[in-house]
Amino acid sequence: MKEITIEDAYSYKDLIFIDVRSPSEYSYSTIPGAINLPIFSDEERKNIGITYKEDKGKAYEKGLTIGANKLSDIYKYIKSIDNIDRHKIVVFCSRGGMRSKSVALNLNLLNIKAFQLIGGYKAYRKYVLENLEEKNKSIKYITLHGNTGVGKTALLKELERLNQPILNLEELAKNRGSIFGNLGIEKPRSQKMFDSLLFEKLRLNKKRYIFTESESKRIGNIILPDFLMKSMEEGTHVLVKADLDQRINNLIKEYTPYVDRERIYEIISSNKYFIKRKGIKWLDSLTDYLKRNDYYNFVKTLLIDYYDELYYHNEKKYNPYKYIINNNGNIDKSIDKLISIVYNYQ
Repeated sequence: MKEITIEDAYSYKDLIFIDVRSPSEYSYSTIPGAINLPIFSDEERKNIGITYKEDKGKAYEKGLTIGANKLSDIYKYIKSIDNIDRHKIVVFCSRGGMRSKSVALNLNLLNIKAFQLIGGYKAYRKYVLENLEEKNKSIKYITLHGNTGVGKTALLKELERLNQPILNLEELAKNRGSIFGNLGIEKPRSQKMFDSLLFEKLRLNKKRYIFTESESKRIGNIILPDFLMKSMEEGTHVLVKADLDQRINNLIKEYTPYVDRERIYEIISSNKYFIKRKGIKWLDSLTDYLKRNDYYNFVKTLLIDYYDELYYHNEKKYNPYKYIINNNGNIDKSIDKLISIVYNYQ
């Protein structure tokens, strides 16, 4: 069985990472793209940990018995991967210990070449933290600004479809960065997983530029690195505009599939800013729109009385903008204007 560092692993193409940690460890944070084939379930890992404190020998024996029963299934899964012989298999656990070693050894005995990642996930995490800023240094940011609902995220998604490099920070964080941040979104990501995904985006970017959307320092529970905020501020700033009616319809289209009136009511009725600055009468009017399914006026009120005021103070420091795009329904025209900007970075 061979061992490999994360630096050397990244020098290979057709790389497949196998994470043999428990499902909860994997869910919290892993190497992007890794396949989770756990040696122990969460409950098994917990029980082995309890046994370890009492008797190390029994803990190893218990782990060996449980793990032996899983090795065959892990082998069958990996063997079923298309063109497996063309891939480099790298197995890792938390610290490069017995879990990954046993799997890597077993795969090699069964003629599947596999490496054990030296230091495991802990070494990978250290590598990310030490190299994240360096990966960012040569990239020029083209940052989209504009009021809520002008279609900044839609523009990023279309740019990505056209193979333009984009950094959708809200998608990486699994939070929209607003009072309805995680509405209709799966469980928010951990800071560790966000950092890993950010590193992967920057590592794989082969261009000298990248498109992104203006964000505050915090997106939900995620804190953006200082170097990233600085790069965004020093980059090219593009103001995206759209008529109020267009913005309202954009937001209704985006959020309607996830409408949960009880959850929305809970969010707005507990918002301290609304209660203190807007008053109960304003809040009652807003919730009345919600109760009557009048999403148009619900969104309109939030935009005019809350979001537009907020964005004005946050975005005015970049005035005058070098580029202004009117994104009123013709996304192709907006995209053409954005792509024309990148000629300065070719």
